[in-house]
Amino acid sequence: MNPSETIHEMSSLPPLREGSRHLAWNGVSFTVPSNWEIAVFRSLRRGASRIELEDEYTLRMEAEWIFSQKGKLDTRTIIKRYEAASKPLTLKAEDQKEITDLPEGWHATWFIFRETGKNKKAGQLEVIEHSLVTMFHICPDHSLFCFFLLHFMPEDPEVPVDIVRELAAGFKNNGRRAMIPWRLFDISFELPRAFKLEHTHFDIGSKMMRFNWNFRQFHVWHFSCADMFLKDGQSPDRWLTGFLNAYGGFKGARFDPDGKGGITWRRRKPFLFGHRSEIARWCFRYKIGWRLIEETRQLVVWVYHYRKRSDLAMLPEQFQ
Repeated sequence: MNPSETIHEMSSLPPLREGSRHLAWNGVSFTVPSNWEIAVFRSLRRGASRIELEDEYTLRMEAEWIFSQKGKLDTRTIIKRYEAASKPLTLKAEDQKEITDLPEGWHATWFIFRETGKNKKAGQLEVIEHSLVTMFHICPDHSLFCFFLLHFMPEDPEVPVDIVRELAAGFKNNGRRAMIPWRLFDISFELPRAFKLEHTHFDIGSKMMRFNWNFRQFHVWHFSCADMFLKDGQSPDRWLTGFLNAYGGFKGARFDPDGKGGITWRRRKPFLFGHRSEIARWCFRYKIGWRLIEETRQLVVWVYHYRKRSDLAMLPEQFQ
Protein backbone atom coordinates (compact mmCIF):
# COMPACT_ATOMS: atom_id res chain seq x y z
CA MET A 1 0.00 0.00 0.00
CA ASN A 2 1.27 3.46 -0.87
CA PRO A 3 -0.45 5.93 1.52
CA SER A 4 0.18 8.90 -0.75
CA GLU A 5 -1.40 7.26 -3.79
CA THR A 6 -4.45 9.12 -5.05
CA ILE A 7 -7.68 7.55 -6.20
CA HIS A 8 -7.69 7.26 -9.97
CA GLU A 9 -10.09 9.30 -12.03
CA MET A 10 -12.89 7.41 -13.74
CA SER A 11 -11.84 7.26 -17.38
CA SER A 12 -15.38 6.32 -18.40
CA LEU A 13 -16.66 9.85 -17.71
CA PRO A 14 -16.37 12.70 -20.26
CA PRO A 15 -14.11 15.72 -19.66
CA LEU A 16 -15.54 18.57 -17.59
CA ARG A 17 -15.95 22.21 -18.39
CA GLU A 18 -15.30 24.80 -15.67
CA GLY A 19 -18.19 25.05 -13.21
CA SER A 20 -19.44 21.48 -13.84
CA ARG A 21 -19.00 18.15 -12.09
CA HIS A 22 -19.72 14.48 -12.68
CA LEU A 23 -22.28 12.68 -10.56
CA ALA A 24 -22.55 8.88 -10.65
CA TRP A 25 -25.11 6.88 -8.69
CA ASN A 26 -26.55 3.38 -8.94
CA GLY A 27 -25.89 2.64 -12.58
CA VAL A 28 -26.06 6.06 -14.26
CA SER A 29 -23.73 9.06 -14.45
CA PHE A 30 -24.22 12.58 -15.82
CA THR A 31 -22.90 16.14 -15.62
CA VAL A 32 -24.41 18.89 -13.45
CA PRO A 33 -23.32 22.31 -12.13
CA SER A 34 -20.59 21.97 -9.53
CA ASN A 35 -22.78 23.30 -6.70
CA TRP A 36 -25.58 20.72 -7.23
CA GLU A 37 -25.34 17.80 -4.84
CA ILE A 38 -27.41 14.76 -3.83
CA ALA A 39 -29.73 15.58 -0.93
CA VAL A 40 -32.21 12.67 -1.14
CA PHE A 41 -31.84 9.14 -2.49
CA ARG A 42 -34.02 6.08 -2.20
CA SER A 43 -35.12 2.91 -3.93
CA LEU A 44 -38.59 2.72 -5.44
CA ARG A 45 -40.80 -0.16 -6.48
CA ARG A 46 -39.69 -2.59 -9.18
CA GLY A 47 -36.03 -1.71 -8.74
CA ALA A 48 -36.29 1.98 -9.69
CA SER A 49 -33.98 4.60 -8.18
CA ARG A 50 -34.70 8.20 -7.22
CA ILE A 51 -32.40 11.06 -6.27
CA GLU A 52 -32.94 14.76 -5.59
CA LEU A 53 -30.24 17.38 -6.06
CA GLU A 54 -30.04 20.72 -4.30
CA ASP A 55 -27.81 23.76 -4.53
CA GLU A 56 -27.03 25.98 -1.53
CA TYR A 57 -30.65 27.13 -1.30
CA THR A 58 -33.25 24.87 -2.84
CA LEU A 59 -34.23 21.82 -4.92
CA ARG A 60 -32.76 21.86 -8.43
CA MET A 61 -33.29 18.37 -9.86
CA GLU A 62 -35.48 15.31 -9.35
CA ALA A 63 -34.40 12.17 -11.21
CA GLU A 64 -35.79 8.64 -11.42
CA TRP A 65 -34.62 5.72 -13.52
CA ILE A 66 -35.26 2.03 -13.94
CA PHE A 67 -33.38 -0.77 -15.67
CA SER A 68 -35.20 -3.66 -17.30
CA GLN A 69 -34.93 -6.90 -15.38
CA LYS A 70 -35.94 -9.12 -18.29
CA GLY A 71 -36.57 -8.17 -21.90
CA LYS A 72 -37.56 -4.61 -22.81
CA LEU A 73 -39.25 -1.94 -20.72
CA ASP A 74 -42.80 -0.90 -21.56
CA THR A 75 -41.62 2.66 -22.13
CA ARG A 76 -44.92 3.85 -23.60
CA THR A 77 -46.77 3.05 -20.38
CA ILE A 78 -43.97 4.50 -18.25
CA ILE A 79 -43.97 7.78 -20.20
CA LYS A 80 -47.73 8.15 -19.83
CA ARG A 81 -47.38 7.63 -16.09
CA TYR A 82 -44.73 10.35 -15.76
CA GLU A 83 -46.61 12.75 -18.03
CA ALA A 84 -49.68 12.36 -15.83
CA ALA A 85 -47.61 12.89 -12.68
CA SER A 86 -45.94 16.05 -14.01
CA LYS A 87 -49.07 17.59 -15.57
CA PRO A 88 -50.24 19.36 -12.36
CA LEU A 89 -46.82 21.07 -12.22
CA THR A 90 -46.80 22.21 -15.87
CA LEU A 91 -50.50 22.90 -16.42
CA LYS A 92 -50.25 26.60 -15.53
CA ALA A 93 -47.24 27.33 -17.70
CA GLU A 94 -47.48 30.51 -19.78
CA ASP A 95 -45.29 29.06 -22.49
CA GLN A 96 -43.51 25.83 -23.39
CA LYS A 97 -40.73 24.99 -25.82
CA GLU A 98 -39.25 21.77 -27.08
CA ILE A 99 -35.49 21.65 -26.55
CA THR A 100 -33.90 20.28 -29.72
CA ASP A 101 -30.43 19.17 -30.82
CA LEU A 102 -30.25 16.49 -28.11
CA PRO A 103 -28.59 13.06 -28.45
CA GLU A 104 -30.65 10.10 -29.61
CA GLY A 105 -33.26 8.93 -27.13
CA TRP A 106 -33.61 12.28 -25.32
CA HIS A 107 -36.73 14.47 -25.20
CA ALA A 108 -37.00 17.69 -23.19
CA THR A 109 -39.67 20.37 -22.75
CA TRP A 110 -39.07 23.77 -21.18
CA PHE A 111 -42.08 25.18 -19.27
CA ILE A 112 -42.02 28.91 -18.49
CA PHE A 113 -44.11 30.45 -15.71
CA ARG A 114 -44.70 34.18 -15.24
CA GLU A 115 -45.92 35.79 -12.03
CA THR A 116 -46.24 39.33 -10.79
CA GLY A 117 -43.91 40.06 -7.90
CA LYS A 118 -42.13 42.91 -6.18
CA ASN A 119 -38.67 43.95 -7.26
CA LYS A 120 -36.78 44.20 -3.96
CA LYS A 121 -34.29 46.74 -5.33
CA ALA A 122 -36.68 48.99 -7.26
CA GLY A 123 -39.57 48.60 -4.82
CA GLN A 124 -42.14 48.13 -7.58
CA LEU A 125 -44.10 45.28 -9.20
CA GLU A 126 -42.68 43.41 -12.17
CA VAL A 127 -43.18 40.16 -14.07
CA ILE A 128 -40.95 37.38 -12.70
CA GLU A 129 -40.16 34.23 -14.66
CA HIS A 130 -39.29 30.78 -13.35
CA SER A 131 -39.03 27.50 -15.25
CA LEU A 132 -39.41 23.76 -15.10
CA VAL A 133 -37.85 21.35 -17.58
CA THR A 134 -39.01 17.77 -18.01
CA MET A 135 -36.59 15.33 -19.62
CA PHE A 136 -37.09 11.73 -20.75
CA HIS A 137 -34.39 9.34 -21.86
CA ILE A 138 -35.10 5.97 -23.45
CA CYS A 139 -32.11 3.74 -24.08
CA PRO A 140 -32.08 2.56 -27.75
CA ASP A 141 -32.59 -1.07 -26.71
CA HIS A 142 -35.31 -0.09 -24.17
CA SER A 143 -33.25 -1.47 -21.27
CA LEU A 144 -33.23 1.84 -19.37
CA PHE A 145 -35.71 4.66 -18.82
CA CYS A 146 -34.87 7.96 -17.07
CA PHE A 147 -36.96 10.95 -16.06
CA PHE A 148 -35.53 14.30 -14.95
CA LEU A 149 -37.38 17.33 -13.58
CA LEU A 150 -35.21 20.47 -13.40
CA HIS A 151 -36.13 23.57 -11.38
CA PHE A 152 -34.99 27.10 -12.32
CA MET A 153 -35.83 30.17 -10.22
CA PRO A 154 -35.43 33.81 -11.38
CA GLU A 155 -32.20 34.33 -9.44
CA ASP A 156 -30.56 31.15 -10.72
CA PRO A 157 -27.60 31.86 -13.06
CA GLU A 158 -27.92 28.69 -15.15
CA VAL A 159 -29.48 28.73 -18.62
CA PRO A 160 -31.99 25.83 -18.84
CA VAL A 161 -31.10 24.88 -22.41
CA ASP A 162 -27.39 24.72 -21.60
CA ILE A 163 -27.98 22.53 -18.52
CA VAL A 164 -30.22 20.15 -20.48
CA ARG A 165 -27.79 19.73 -23.35
CA GLU A 166 -24.81 19.23 -21.04
CA LEU A 167 -26.71 16.65 -18.97
CA ALA A 168 -27.83 14.71 -22.04
CA ALA A 169 -24.39 14.85 -23.71
CA GLY A 170 -22.59 13.63 -20.59
CA PHE A 171 -25.09 10.95 -19.59
CA LYS A 172 -23.84 7.36 -19.38
CA ASN A 173 -25.73 4.13 -18.88
CA ASN A 174 -23.42 2.10 -16.64
CA GLY A 175 -25.92 -0.68 -15.89
CA ARG A 176 -24.17 -3.27 -18.04
CA ARG A 177 -20.58 -2.29 -17.34
CA ALA A 178 -18.41 -4.67 -15.37
CA MET A 179 -17.39 -1.78 -13.08
CA ILE A 180 -19.96 0.70 -11.77
CA PRO A 181 -18.78 4.24 -10.90
CA TRP A 182 -19.93 6.06 -7.74
CA ARG A 183 -19.24 9.76 -7.55
CA LEU A 184 -20.80 12.34 -5.19
CA PHE A 185 -19.58 14.87 -2.63
CA ASP A 186 -15.80 14.21 -2.49
CA ILE A 187 -16.28 10.48 -3.18
CA SER A 188 -14.96 8.79 -6.31
CA PHE A 189 -14.53 5.04 -6.83
CA GLU A 190 -15.70 2.03 -8.86
CA LEU A 191 -16.94 -1.40 -7.78
CA PRO A 192 -17.97 -4.50 -9.72
CA ARG A 193 -21.60 -4.50 -10.81
CA ALA A 194 -22.37 -7.42 -8.45
CA PHE A 195 -21.89 -5.17 -5.38
CA LYS A 196 -25.25 -3.64 -4.43
CA LEU A 197 -25.56 -0.61 -2.19
CA GLU A 198 -27.47 -1.54 0.97
CA HIS A 199 -26.73 1.20 3.52
CA THR A 200 -25.25 4.69 3.77
CA HIS A 201 -24.43 7.15 6.51
CA PHE A 202 -23.43 10.62 5.32
CA ASP A 203 -22.33 13.12 7.94
CA ILE A 204 -20.19 16.23 7.97
CA GLY A 205 -16.64 15.06 7.44
CA SER A 206 -17.50 11.34 7.38
CA LYS A 207 -19.31 9.41 4.68
CA MET A 208 -19.87 5.64 4.76
CA MET A 209 -21.29 3.38 2.07
CA ARG A 210 -21.91 -0.35 2.59
CA PHE A 211 -22.30 -2.77 -0.29
CA ASN A 212 -23.38 -6.41 -0.39
CA TRP A 213 -22.34 -9.21 -2.72
CA ASN A 214 -23.66 -12.72 -2.03
CA PHE A 215 -23.70 -11.97 1.73
CA ARG A 216 -20.17 -10.52 1.64
CA GLN A 217 -20.05 -6.91 2.83
CA PHE A 218 -17.84 -4.09 1.64
CA HIS A 219 -17.63 -0.92 3.77
CA VAL A 220 -15.92 2.22 2.50
CA TRP A 221 -15.47 5.47 4.44
CA HIS A 222 -14.32 8.85 3.19
CA PHE A 223 -13.06 11.14 5.97
CA SER A 224 -12.53 14.81 5.15
CA CYS A 225 -9.99 17.15 6.81
CA ALA A 226 -7.81 14.22 7.92
CA ASP A 227 -5.16 16.59 9.29
CA MET A 228 -7.63 17.68 11.98
CA PHE A 229 -7.75 14.25 13.66
CA LEU A 230 -4.35 12.93 12.53
CA LYS A 231 -2.48 15.51 14.59
CA ASP A 232 0.43 15.30 17.03
CA GLY A 233 2.07 12.76 14.72
CA GLN A 234 -0.67 10.14 15.05
CA SER A 235 -0.46 7.64 12.20
CA PRO A 236 -3.60 6.72 10.22
CA ASP A 237 -3.34 3.02 11.09
CA ARG A 238 -3.43 3.72 14.85
CA TRP A 239 -6.28 6.19 14.56
CA LEU A 240 -8.23 3.77 12.37
CA THR A 241 -7.90 0.82 14.73
CA GLY A 242 -9.58 2.91 17.42
CA PHE A 243 -12.30 3.94 14.99
CA LEU A 244 -12.98 0.43 13.70
CA ASN A 245 -13.01 -1.11 17.19
CA ALA A 246 -15.59 1.47 18.26
CA TYR A 247 -17.70 0.96 15.14
CA GLY A 248 -20.61 -1.40 15.86
CA GLY A 249 -20.61 -3.19 12.52
CA PHE A 250 -17.80 -5.68 13.24
CA LYS A 251 -18.66 -7.20 16.60
CA GLY A 252 -16.80 -10.45 15.96
CA ALA A 253 -13.37 -8.92 15.24
CA ARG A 254 -10.82 -6.70 16.94
CA PHE A 255 -8.42 -4.58 14.87
CA ASP A 256 -4.77 -3.71 15.60
CA PRO A 257 -1.86 -2.02 13.76
CA ASP A 258 0.38 -4.60 12.07
CA GLY A 259 3.53 -2.57 12.67
CA LYS A 260 4.05 -1.93 8.95
CA GLY A 261 1.48 0.83 8.43
CA GLY A 262 -1.38 -1.60 7.80
CA ILE A 263 -4.13 -3.03 10.00
CA THR A 264 -4.63 -6.63 11.04
CA TRP A 265 -7.47 -8.31 12.91
CA ARG A 266 -8.14 -11.08 15.41
CA ARG A 267 -11.26 -12.63 16.79
CA ARG A 268 -12.76 -11.19 19.96
CA LYS A 269 -12.73 -13.61 22.90
CA PRO A 270 -16.51 -13.90 23.36
CA PHE A 271 -16.83 -14.87 19.68
CA LEU A 272 -14.05 -17.38 19.08
CA PHE A 273 -16.36 -19.36 16.79
CA GLY A 274 -17.98 -16.30 15.23
CA HIS A 275 -20.49 -13.62 16.08
CA ARG A 276 -24.09 -14.31 15.02
CA SER A 277 -23.82 -11.65 12.30
CA GLU A 278 -20.86 -13.57 10.85
CA ILE A 279 -22.50 -16.96 11.20
CA ALA A 280 -25.71 -15.75 9.54
CA ARG A 281 -23.74 -14.73 6.43
CA TRP A 282 -21.01 -17.37 6.84
CA CYS A 283 -18.32 -14.70 6.54
CA PHE A 284 -15.41 -14.88 9.00
CA ARG A 285 -12.57 -12.99 7.29
CA TYR A 286 -11.70 -9.30 7.00
CA LYS A 287 -9.49 -7.29 4.67
CA ILE A 288 -8.71 -3.75 5.83
CA GLY A 289 -7.07 -1.00 3.79
CA TRP A 290 -6.65 2.75 3.79
CA ARG A 291 -5.32 5.53 1.61
CA LEU A 292 -4.37 9.05 2.64
CA ILE A 293 -4.85 11.66 -0.08
CA GLU A 294 -2.67 14.53 1.06
CA GLU A 295 -3.74 16.93 -1.71
CA THR A 296 -7.35 16.91 -0.51
CA ARG A 297 -6.63 16.04 3.16
CA GLN A 298 -8.88 12.99 2.75
CA LEU A 299 -8.58 9.57 4.37
CA VAL A 300 -10.26 6.67 2.53
CA VAL A 301 -10.81 3.44 4.48
CA TRP A 302 -12.32 0.12 3.44
CA VAL A 303 -13.18 -3.15 5.17
CA TYR A 304 -14.13 -6.22 3.16
CA HIS A 305 -15.96 -8.90 5.18
CA TYR A 306 -15.67 -12.06 3.07
CA ARG A 307 -15.68 -15.89 3.09
CA LYS A 308 -12.72 -17.31 1.19
CA ARG A 309 -9.49 -16.16 -0.41
CA SER A 310 -10.93 -16.26 -3.93
CA ASP A 311 -13.40 -13.53 -2.88
CA LEU A 312 -10.50 -11.07 -2.84
CA ALA A 313 -10.37 -11.22 -6.63
CA MET A 314 -13.66 -9.29 -6.70
CA LEU A 315 -12.02 -6.16 -5.33
CA PRO A 316 -10.63 -3.73 -7.93
CA GLU A 317 -6.99 -2.63 -7.77
CA GLN A 318 -8.06 0.58 -6.04
CA PHE A 319 -8.98 -1.45 -2.93
CA GLN A 320 -6.22 -4.08 -2.97
